[in-house]
Amino acid sequence: MTQRLLLALVLTTGAASAVDYKTQIAKIFEQKCFACHSVTKKVKGKLALDLAELPNQIGAGKNIIPGEAMKSTMYINCTLPDDDADVMPPDGKNRLTQPELDLLKAWIDEGASLTGGGAAPAPAAPAAATTMPAAGGDGPLLKWTNTEGKTIEAHFMGLQGDGVLLKIPSTGVTHILPLSKLSPESQTQAKTATK
Repeated sequence: MTQRLLLALVLTTGAASAVDYKTQIAKIFEQKCFACHSVTKKVKGKLALDLAELPNQIGAGKNIIPGEAMKSTMYINCTLPDDDADVMPPDGKNRLTQPELDLLKAWIDEGASLTGGGAAPAPAAPAAATTMPAAGGDGPLLKWTNTEGKTIEAHFMGLQGDGVLLKIPSTGVTHILPLSKLSPESQTQAKTATK
């Protein structure tokens, strides 16, 4: 139930379920991208989309920006016209269908999780970019509210870029949520909890 509440906290669309990487997104990558972007075949443009390599493509300033499909090069390039030099896949071949584009967009907007639907487990970040509780300890258990008014309780684990790291007590999984998806009060709570 906590996972569903976290998902509801993150989503602004009100959808009942999240896009799942393993059963939905991985299949799109395998069918539409692996011919040019897989360590098992070839790696063009230094972009490998295999599960083991994908975390290198996710994060602020990378090809997939969790919570920001419209700013993610991965999504943008897949939506370009056939004659654009940056369109992916190129030359109008094996283009993503509209339902596939919708899934990719939703997956990125939901946090680009590689382990299931919803917000992505927080990737490692440079120490200077993240404020974390003392080693081995969880941050305070606080209530968090999204822009739609849905609330969950989670441990505050720090800030990473434009996101807040929250650990769900029942699962022990840490998720990153875009600050912009939180209510103004929760945004203030995250910013003041780091001081």
